[in-house]
Amino acid sequence: MLAVAAAFLAGCTSAPSQTAENTVGGANVVSSAVAPFKEGATSLTLDWGLKAKAGQFAIADVLTYGGSTPKITAPTGWQQITDASTATTRHSIFGHTIQASDSRTSTWTFSQPVDAQGVILLVDNVASGWPVDGSSHNAGQNGTLTAKSVATTSDGDLILGFNATDFGAYRPTACKGCGALDPKLPPDVSVVTNQEATAREYWIVLNYQNQMGETAPQESFSPQIYNWVASQVAIKRGAASSATPAS
Repeated sequence: MLAVAAAFLAGCTSAPSQTAENTVGGANVVSSAVAPFKEGATSLTLDWGLKAKAGQFAIADVLTYGGSTPKITAPTGWQQITDASTATTRHSIFGHTIQASDSRTSTWTFSQPVDAQGVILLVDNVASGWPVDGSSHNAGQNGTLTAKSVATTSDGDLILGFNATDFGAYRPTACKGCGALDPKLPPDVSVVTNQEATAREYWIVLNYQNQMGETAPQESFSPQIYNWVASQVAIKRGAASSATPAS
């Protein structure tokens, strides 16, 4: 199995009808901030930084590993979008529309100690209210890492793909000089963040769905020694934000 693992490259494919170019005035990811990998954590704090504005939509990707699946308590005002889990690798995705009085930090707590890391995205130009148009989740062990399609109900949705594997933990035993195994993404997606150097890997990509309907599944070809989770989230576009910065 190790020999097979070293032979594969990580990659991602999507349908030609989707493109990372914003040709429709859609939502935009304006920033991202990560929380580093921590062993035996009972909580995870994410900081969206100083440039957040009221009316923007914050998306938190909370990743946990090891042990049994914990109960996750989200901060006040955060709503779960989707989650996916295997025995060792999990991600739970949450959303929150930023208010002018919000603190820049938010903390998720776990019912038991787990290894954890995470990332928070700020998305501008989103629909008012709850801008999530739909989501999907998927998980597996070995096989092809695939974020299932999601059905959109409006034109010009921003499609975000959230992916994670535990392969990083096995790289020292799987191969020597694993640089060729970094995700190799196609030209029709943009990479928001790519944490392939961490003990547990995750990456977030985006593209635009120019017409309503089903998105294409996103397939990431990775070495065959891992548990993986993958989701797609569709964000509806709205009027450009003109709100003042949040505290």
